[in-house]
Formats: sequence, structure tokens, C-alpha cells
Amino acid sequence: MVKELETKKVLILDDEQVILNTCRDILDGTGLEVVTTTSVEECFGLAISENLDLFVTDIMMPELNGVEVVKRLRKSNPHLTVVVITGYPSMDTARKFMRLGAYDYIPKPFTPEEFRETVLKAINKQDPKKAIRETLVLQILDRTADDPEFCDRLYIEGSEALKDYDISPEAKAAIVSGDLKWIQENVGKLTEKQMVWLVQRLESEIW
Repeated sequence: MVKELETKKVLILDDEQVILNTCRDILDGTGLEVVTTTSVEECFGLAISENLDLFVTDIMMPELNGVEVVKRLRKSNPHLTVVVITGYPSMDTARKFMRLGAYDYIPKPFTPEEFRETVLKAINKQDPKKAIRETLVLQILDRTADDPEFCDRLYIEGSEALKDYDISPEAKAAIVSGDLKWIQENVGKLTEKQMVWLVQRLESEIW
């Protein structure tokens, strides 16, 4: 009997069973075959024995951190698509895992929609550079809601305040000007938190 070729397999590693259960529930109904484990050693065994299409891993784990896990998997399976879950999102984190060949990273806490969308994009191998740029734009918008000083810099310095972020000039201009249409068309749906800066920018008389 021929195996169903359209079914794609995802392996998720996290030391917390509740997170694994949540991820499995989120991906229920997507048609993906989801395998989960809390054990790093079992993860390595599954990565060798299973025909995986995507590997999702947490960073902070007691056995071995996610950086080392990805490094080891890259040696045995250099073409495996990797997504990282992190509670410590930053541009440095993004660059580190991109250098290791990760497709994207998901900041905690994440919504079901954010997790599902990232996994589906990765499983279908959309442009990883575009994915990381989208992630950074969302990270910037999250920061505007949490960091008033950063907002002030955006008002005063414009795109110069975003010089440390590896995003396109068009993306920087859209953030600074509050171009909601461009951001939604090129990045996607935003949360209420991410909308705060854009609404303030559009309503502001400071240009």
C-alpha cells in the first residue's frame, strides 16, 4: 500500500507537556501529523527515524538548550525546516537562529493563530527572509505599546530609530508614518496591542 504523500509530519520538542498539548490542539484539523516529546534524546532519535518536514523547539530546556539542539540536528539533517519558540524575543535571537538555518521563531506568549500561521508557512517553505522581516515588524509594533521612550524616538527620529532592525526601507517608512494598509498587506493581521502605535500615529498632529 502506498503511503499518503500529502501528509506532512511535524516534531515538537518542549520540556513542558502542557505546551506540547496546546501545540497539538492548535494544529488539530490542519492535516499535519504531529509528534511531540519532552525528551531531547528521544527527539534526536525521532529526527533520525522519522521522515520529518518540520521541527519546532523551545529554547530554554533543562536537558539541552534549543541552540544546541538545532546545531546537532543540522549536522544529521541539514535540510530540515526549523521553527524556534522563545520567551526571550529579540533581534539578536532572530539573527542567531537564522544563522543556524531556522526558518522563523515564535515569541511567547503566542496566540493559536500566530502558532498555526507560522507552522503552516514553514511547512510550505515560504520565503524565510520575508518571514523574519514580518516577525521583526510585529516585534517593533509590540515594542511601541510597551516602551514610551521608543515611541518618542520614532516621532523625533523617524526611520533612524529603527536602524538596528533588519527590515526594508518600505517597512520602516510604513511603521513611522502609520501606514496601516501597507503593513496589513505585507505583514498580515495585527493584534489590538500592535495597532496602538499606528492609531496614535494617524491621529497625531506631530509630523
